[in-house]
Amino acid sequence: MIKIGGYHLLFVALVVFSLLPFSMVNAHSVLEESTPAEGEELDENLKSIELSFNTKIENGSTLFLINDTGEEIQPPSIDITDNVLKATFQNSLEASTYQVNWKVIGADGHLIENQYSFTVKGSETNQSEENVTQIKDEQTDSSSNNANLNSDEESGNEINQDSEKQTTPEQQTSNDSEQTSALSVIIIFLIIVGILLVVWMLFGKRKK
Repeated sequence: MIKIGGYHLLFVALVVFSLLPFSMVNAHSVLEESTPAEGEELDENLKSIELSFNTKIENGSTLFLINDTGEEIQPPSIDITDNVLKATFQNSLEASTYQVNWKVIGADGHLIENQYSFTVKGSETNQSEENVTQIKDEQTDSSSNNANLNSDEESGNEINQDSEKQTTPEQQTSNDSEQTSALSVIIIFLIIVGILLVVWMLFGKRKK
């Protein structure tokens, strides 16, 4: 039977206690990989962020973004699979520098939090598409304004034509008066001619 002395027991105890801090540190969740990575500059659109840790993480782990204007952006969807946290956003992230603030619950139940940053520069294609869309919108607005102006001009012309066609009561009265005066002159002329004709006939008979 092997006898273990007090020194041997003390040595074993020291080794066990010296390993405990390393075990506790290894139990904490540490970020091993991220997509996008720390300091990465992206040209394409981005709608999701994926974080991978060295240990399994629990439900309740989350993250949020802060852009360069200080606006906080919360992802509507977060999926946790083993040691991977994936956050998905409703719309593509606009050109900006983003700070990723993550909080995870590790396998040991401790809450670990940290942050890192990346940049979305935005692709030239997207900017061109936005410019084309803006130009099309401006052309549509211009065409609409021109159509409204033409419509207003046509309406004005129709109103002017209608007003020209319409005769005011004063103009109608003046026209009636002119027609009555002309008719009176004709009647008087005919009466005078008739009288002269009668006088001529009477004088003609007397001479005979």
